[in-house]
Amino acid sequence: MTLAYPSSADSSGPNQRQRHAGLTWASLALSAAFVAGSIALTGSRQVFSLLRDVDTRWLGAAFVVAFVQLGLLGLRWSRVARALGIDLGWLRATTEYILSLLGNQVLPTGFAGDGLRGVRQAHASRNGYWETFEALAIDRTSGQLGLWLVVLITAPLSVRAGIVGASTLAGIAAAVGAAGLVLWWVAFRVPALDGHMTRLRPALRRAGGLLFSRRAGAHIFLSLALVLCGTLQLYIAARALGVALPLLDLVWLGPLLLVAGSIPSFFGGWGIREGASAVLFAAAGMHDSVGVAVSVVYGAFALVTSLPAIVVLLVDTSAARLSGDAPWLYANAASMIVGCVLAAITGYPPLVGFVAGVCCFVLVARGEGSWTPHGRFGAPNLITTARLFMTMGLLFAYGRQPGWHLAIAAGVILALDVVDGWLARRTGQSSAFGASYDVECDALLVTTVAMLLYSRGTAGAWVLLAGLLRYAYVLAPAIVPTPVGQAPRSRHGRLIYVSSLTCFMLALLLGGETGGMFAAAGTLALGLSFSHSFWQRYSIAPAT
Repeated sequence: MTLAYPSSADSSGPNQRQRHAGLTWASLALSAAFVAGSIALTGSRQVFSLLRDVDTRWLGAAFVVAFVQLGLLGLRWSRVARALGIDLGWLRATTEYILSLLGNQVLPTGFAGDGLRGVRQAHASRNGYWETFEALAIDRTSGQLGLWLVVLITAPLSVRAGIVGASTLAGIAAAVGAAGLVLWWVAFRVPALDGHMTRLRPALRRAGGLLFSRRAGAHIFLSLALVLCGTLQLYIAARALGVALPLLDLVWLGPLLLVAGSIPSFFGGWGIREGASAVLFAAAGMHDSVGVAVSVVYGAFALVTSLPAIVVLLVDTSAARLSGDAPWLYANAASMIVGCVLAAITGYPPLVGFVAGVCCFVLVARGEGSWTPHGRFGAPNLITTARLFMTMGLLFAYGRQPGWHLAIAAGVILALDVVDGWLARRTGQSSAFGASYDVECDALLVTTVAMLLYSRGTAGAWVLLAGLLRYAYVLAPAIVPTPVGQAPRSRHGRLIYVSSLTCFMLALLLGGETGGMFAAAGTLALGLSFSHSFWQRYSIAPAT
């Protein structure tokens, strides 16, 4: 994950940097102008009326689909890269795709994040730029083939909706086919281009072998699954606005809007997607303002679900000056503090779970090969992963389940914490990675239960200190340096952890003033424990 390479900005003069900045701001202004124009032309009052009633609970479903989408994207890219002789595992490919999607959202053109992904991979591997970007191009082409295959299959529904006439559709298909044949003939049959195509022709043959042979099945299947994910994201955006899209309309609307969003544009497809949505929703018999509102929510959800990629940037930034586990520890602690604060302000606790999920995924990706002494992930780490997902599930159920349900679930997670440690020691699978993974899941459980108590009104914002103290303890050396590391886990600290969680579970179970008293007791116990840890760390540090 740690990369060090010269920045192109360092070698460019001030005039070139100013030109790049000007293009960026111009792209942003054009995207904003297109979005504003779409809203104005379809009725700003209707659009803003719909946007005021967005149900943010659907953002959770958007995150789930986004996680599945990331896994599929990483799998497709790693398969393409390995077929071309590039050593790229699924975990690393998926981690890099997280950052790539954020770049596509916030950088001009809508595909700049893919360029960043290619540059990072070229620097991280022994392969050159040509091989890396060849794999990247095939990866994106596979996605476009899958998307256009769905558009072709659902074309009769588009004709039925009146988007395009049958004769026009046949003419477009014929023109595309003819253009493809002409390009093929030019690339492979024109002798005058032999000197310029010596490197490109083998790459085209390899691409054809991957995309149009028996090996293409896996890539195209993954691309079709990704089209399904994009269509589900459109459905989620519509449901967040209270719009129920009929299945037949969703089948042809989704792929066409994905095509519009994939057109190289200004920022993350903004502007073009809204205009296309207005036209397509009107063709489906709905008001064009509904299409614009759904498109805005779709884009907003896509942007929010890509923001956890900042964790990857934090890891890389701190890794440039730190070694060992410190880069990830600092990035995780900073991300969790920000996530907790935002979750408390917005009243949306699941945000903490999404941030923690991305952080732990990066931890797992960075630890590949050292998960256990034998290198395999191992059953103890699988149990820890189950604890992680169960804890994230608690955050989703913050306002829908009675307190005793949440308390029992937290108790089960705490019991599994005992099981994974015992199993690791019993089977000889204890490792530094497993210990770190276990500690982070413990910290997340404390943070989660504290967030539940706050969001349910059982305790005030002070209860969040129970979770934030641990992350502040991790970040402290970055602010006030000390040669002393983290205090080792002791029986005393373990007893405080179990006792505090027990108090929090009783607080969830009892609620009201009695629950608040138990929450205060658990927070006080953790506060005293971390105060002692801070004193141990800094009491012997040399004066500065």
